[in-house]
Amino acid sequence: MTAGTADGIVLREATIADAAAISTLVSALTRRWIAPDCDEDGIARLLDSMATQRIEERLREGHRHVVAERDGRIVGVVALRLPSHLYYLFVAEQAQRRGVARALWDAVRVAADPDAPVTVNASLLAVPVYRKLGFEPAAPEQHDRGIRFVPMRWVPR
Repeated sequence: MTAGTADGIVLREATIADAAAISTLVSALTRRWIAPDCDEDGIARLLDSMATQRIEERLREGHRHVVAERDGRIVGVVALRLPSHLYYLFVAEQAQRRGVARALWDAVRVAADPDAPVTVNASLLAVPVYRKLGFEPAAPEQHDRGIRFVPMRWVPR
């Protein structure tokens, strides 16, 4: 699967070779946008889950990963834990507001169980983005092991 979007961004399936670049992107964005709403233990857990080795493990386990590239550099990533949990969706700041998140979501959504809602534990600042993608809150804000999030779900129509 390879598809183009605006601004010369290309979407493709992630490989094990992408794990370090994915880790760098998601760790930096987590520190900037998610960490301020978490306690120290939660931040450590999140960053550990985004380490290169953990991403390699998820790729080997069959989590569906799609990356967005511009000029050979990864500027976005989405991961779906099958059958229907969106593990994460990140877009580099310089590539935001250009339809990259929507394109990544559309690319990975086809792998989800068509009969099940897709769930995500959205960071507080990501809730509006997920709403634009068609997700709705499934429960009030949660605080679990130092991480604050809103459980959300997308129901196929």
